[in-house]
Amino acid sequence: MRTRWFDRDLDSVTTVWRLERRDGVALGFTAHDRDLWIGHFRYMAAPGMLPSAIELDDQLDDNAMDVGGSLSHDLISEADLTAGRWDGAKVCVGLADWTSNDLALIDWVDWIFYGELGQVEHSNGEFTVELMSLKAQLDRPFVPHSSPSCRAEFCGPGCTLSRPIFEQDIVLSAFEDGGLRFEGIDAAMSSRFVAGSIAWTSGENAGLTSQIWRSEDDRLFPDFALSNSPQTGDRARILEGCDKSLETCANRFSNAINFQGEPHLPGNDLLTRYSGGG
Repeated sequence: MRTRWFDRDLDSVTTVWRLERRDGVALGFTAHDRDLWIGHFRYMAAPGMLPSAIELDDQLDDNAMDVGGSLSHDLISEADLTAGRWDGAKVCVGLADWTSNDLALIDWVDWIFYGELGQVEHSNGEFTVELMSLKAQLDRPFVPHSSPSCRAEFCGPGCTLSRPIFEQDIVLSAFEDGGLRFEGIDAAMSSRFVAGSIAWTSGENAGLTSQIWRSEDDRLFPDFALSNSPQTGDRARILEGCDKSLETCANRFSNAINFQGEPHLPGNDLLTRYSGGG
């Protein structure tokens, strides 16, 4: 049951945020000037975080909102924002009475917003992040579009291939000119990992995932520059890539029966072609 707020001349209400990053880290923040413990979970004081108005209705349009403030807390560092650690994090926003700070009151927070973090913008120590409500999922395609390439995620649903067969734990041996060299990966096999991914499990990039967009000799190049340069000895889990073509699916993985695409379906350019007849 939702608590009645602002029904008196002076109300002891504060805003709280609970964030769950994709790397498994769960963090709590509050706009109050001191930390709060709610349900044995610590909400750290971040008075610089200010939310915009939250609009709740029964319509199908997304109720997006913004949160902005200063990077005053060590756990919301500009380096983490740049690295993308906060991208796509699940978020809950609620109201709480800071005078009833009781560890036993698990349902003390009146949650009013559920969603995930959208685009993050930051500059000169200030940040703004868009919060996308759960209704944003209604904008996703309900019926898959036809495509000459495979729609399935490699080793995901529809693909049916076993992920452990195509991934391995590796150690970084060198980082030169944006290229990554790993122990056990030579020039002959590096092309297998193009369009694959590297999930860092140690070092300053632990918890981040990089996509591999090209290979050169025995070096692999991620799709964007990491905010922290990888160091020799850093460990990662690497997954092979797939270009999602029928030829690759059939010849390399022997998995054409599970190809999720229409490679022989004529495209829109069929209507604009000139007849070759006399």
